[in-house]
Amino acid sequence: MWNIVPGKSAGPFELGHEPDEYFDELPGAFDIFKRFPDSEDIYDFSEDRVHLTVDSENKIIEIAVFRPNEVYLGEVQFLNRPIQELALELKSTNYLFESVDVGLESDELGIVVVEVDELVDCVEVRKTDS
Repeated sequence: MWNIVPGKSAGPFELGHEPDEYFDELPGAFDIFKRFPDSEDIYDFSEDRVHLTVDSENKIIEIAVFRPNEVYLGEVQFLNRPIQELALELKSTNYLFESVDVGLESDELGIVVVEVDELVDCVEVRKTDS
């Protein structure tokens, strides 16, 4: 079980740090890929279902955690549940999320929730301006 600190961390992973600081947490093999030729490097720890996206200085700018992991924001567990169920639960909190093409997003919190086949597949945590 990992907790999200909006704009700062997801579980043990902190934005602004280098991925090699977490090699003990993620001891399995990893690959590095880019979504597009000119985009940032993504460290893919597929066994642990984690992606760490880094900037040109190799500092983490996005943490993506995939199911079947458990990721919480406060009392709300995000992964591996129906997106509509999560959206309803989030409406009863002070967290402001809006529907977007991939699922749900909160610019204020720096969180994107990605759904696949109506289930929450991934939570991405990014740095916020605050």
